[in-house]
Amino acid sequence: MRLAALAAAIHEAFDTELAMTDVEAVCRHDRFQASAGIAAAADYVADRAQAAGLADVQVLSFPADGAQRWWTYHAPQSWTPVRATLAISGSTLLRYPEQPYRLAAYSAPITAGRQPLALVRWSDVRRGAADPCGALVLADEPVSFPVLAGQVAAAGAAAVAADPLGSVRHRTPDQVGRLELLAGSTLAAFSVTAAELTALLAAADRGVPARVEVEVAPADHAMPVVTGVLPGAGSGSEAGQEEVLLSAHLCHPRPSANDNASGVVALLGAARVLARPRARRTTGRAGAGPGGLGVRFLWGPEFVGLAAYLHDYVGTGRAPRPAFAVSVDMAGEDVGRCGGPLVIERGPDDIPSFLPALAQRCASLLPPASRSYSGAVPCEPWTFRTTPFVGASDHMLAADRPVRSQAIALGHWPDRANHSSADTLELVDPAELTRTAVIAGTLAAALGNGIDGELAADVRDAVTSWAASHVLSSLPGCAPTRAAAASQAGDCPVLDPRDGASAGRLLRHRGAVAASAVRSLAAIGAGPGWLDSAAGWIDGLVGATAAVLEAPAERCEVREVRGRALERCWPGPVNLRALTGAAPPAGREWLNDRYGADRGGTYARATALMRGVDGRRDRDEVAWWAALSSELPMPVSFAESFIDILCQAGWARESGEPS
Repeated sequence: MRLAALAAAIHEAFDTELAMTDVEAVCRHDRFQASAGIAAAADYVADRAQAAGLADVQVLSFPADGAQRWWTYHAPQSWTPVRATLAISGSTLLRYPEQPYRLAAYSAPITAGRQPLALVRWSDVRRGAADPCGALVLADEPVSFPVLAGQVAAAGAAAVAADPLGSVRHRTPDQVGRLELLAGSTLAAFSVTAAELTALLAAADRGVPARVEVEVAPADHAMPVVTGVLPGAGSGSEAGQEEVLLSAHLCHPRPSANDNASGVVALLGAARVLARPRARRTTGRAGAGPGGLGVRFLWGPEFVGLAAYLHDYVGTGRAPRPAFAVSVDMAGEDVGRCGGPLVIERGPDDIPSFLPALAQRCASLLPPASRSYSGAVPCEPWTFRTTPFVGASDHMLAADRPVRSQAIALGHWPDRANHSSADTLELVDPAELTRTAVIAGTLAAALGNGIDGELAADVRDAVTSWAASHVLSSLPGCAPTRAAAASQAGDCPVLDPRDGASAGRLLRHRGAVAASAVRSLAAIGAGPGWLDSAAGWIDGLVGATAAVLEAPAERCEVREVRGRALERCWPGPVNLRALTGAAPPAGREWLNDRYGADRGGTYARATALMRGVDGRRDRDEVAWWAALSSELPMPVSFAESFIDILCQAGWARESGEPS
C-alpha cells in the first residue's frame, strides 16, 4: 500500500465524535500524578483501550512514596486535594474544587479552625521588613516560585499566593496558571488572578488577615500507568522482541483539555482504527505480514510514568524494547485560538533516525480541505512545523540511554492556555485532534506492519528528500528568523552556527545527521547497496553545498581544545529537574534564574549540553555540538556555567579527574 493511501484510510476511519466524548470524560478529573483523580482517569482509559481492541490491557501500579527511584526520577507522592478556600473580610476570594488550578500541587493541609493568617508582602520579607512565620506571603514582585516557596517555607510561612502568569499576553481576566510545590511541602499555595493579587495586597496594607482552609485526603493512591498492545507478527509482548511505542501523559490538573487529555484521546482513537478487523485489511495493520512489530500504547504520569515502565519492565526484560517511540502531547489545539501550529519535534541528532522524515511526510499527505483554483495543488490553511529536539515530554526518556530509540514528539506550540485554567474543552479542535492522531496512527501502521514494496519506496523517498532538505537548510537565508540568545549581552561570546564564519561547521553537522538518517533505514530492511548509494548522494550534495558556501566542510573552524573530554556520570535519561535538585545552592539559583528568564531556551540548551557529554568531546566541542543540535546560539558563559554545575553535582567529570 502507498503511504498516501494508508494515511487517507486511517483519516477516514477515525471517529472524531467519539474522541471528543473521551476528551470531555478525561477532563473531569484532577489528574495529579498519584491521586484519586488520576486513578479514575486511568480506569476510564483502560476500559476504552480494552473496548478499542487492544490486547493485554493493564493498569500497572507503581509506588507513590516519594522514595522509589527509576534512575534519577523519583516516584511522586500520593496527594489528593479535597477542598480549599481563601477568604478576606468575610468574602471568599477563591474556592477549590469549584475553581480549577487554584490550589498548588502538594499543598499542605490547613484546618478550617486555624487562626486567620497575616498577609505579608514578599518584597517586605526579602528586605527583612516583615516576618513570614505563620503568615500568607504574597508574591508582589517577579520571583522564581521555587525560590520563593523554598525561602518562605524555611522561615515558617503557612501559605503563599502568587500570579504565575504575571505579564503573560493574551490571558483572560479569570485565567490562572499552574503552581507546584515540592512533595511533602509544609506550605499551601494558591494561584490567583492579577485582580485577586491586587485585592490581597490592599488587604495586607490595611492589616486585614485571611482565613484559609485546605483539606487533603489520606495518601493511599499508587501511581497508575495504563498499557495495552496490538501484537505484531508472531511477537506479542515476549522479551527479546521490539515494539513501536505510542505514549501520551495522563496527568495535569483539571481540565487540561489539550495538555494532555487530547493526546491521551488521540491515541485511544488511533488504537480503535488500527485494531478493527476491517482496518487491518485496509491499512495492513501490524501482524498482517512478516517482520511486523507490536504497537504498544502507554498512558501515565509525564516523565515518571514512562521512566517507571522503561526501568521496571523494559529494563528487566518483562516488556520489549521500543525500537521507535512517538510521544503525543497537546494534540488538539484550536490553532487560531491557542496560537500555535502542529509541531513535529525531531529526535536528538546523536541518534540516527528516519522517523522525523517519515512523520513529516505523513503530515504532508493528510487529505487537504481544499485545492488551488486550478486544482493543481492542495490549498490547506492548516500547517505544521518540524523543530529540533528539546525533550520536554516523554520522548526524552525513550531517546536517551539506556533505551536510545528513534523518537519524535507530536504536539502544538505556542499555546496561550498551556498550564492554566483556560485549557478547556472549548479550545480543542476536533479536526486538529484527528490530524495529530492520524499522523501517529499512520506511523504505527507503517512501522508495525513491516515496510516493504510500494510503502518501502515511499519511505525511502521521504527520507532522502528530508536528508537533502536538511543539508540545503545550512545555506544562508534558509533558516527561519529567530531570537538572539537570551543571555547574549555586551562582549559575551556566543557560539552561533548561523554567523557565517561557522558555515562549514554547520554544514558538516547537518550532513552527518542527514547521512545517518538515510543509513538508519537499515532498521527496516533497506539493503546495503541502496544505503551506500543514497549516503553517497548525500555526501555529494554536502560537497556541492560547501562549494556554494565557499567554506569546504573539511575546513571547519575547530576551537582550541583543553584536552580533557567530558564524561557522563548520571544514570539513565537526562533529567533537568533532578539535576537542579542535585546542584549546589549557587548552581540551583543560577538554573532557576535562567528558567525564569527563558524556560524553553534554557531547557533546550541544557538538554543539548547534557547530550553532548559523550566521553569524547571537551567543553568547547560539547558547547558547539549543543549549539548545532539545538539550532540556538550558545553563549559561552552559559555553557561554561552549566557544565560547571554538571561537574559540581557529580553528574559529569572531565577525563583525568577522580570518579
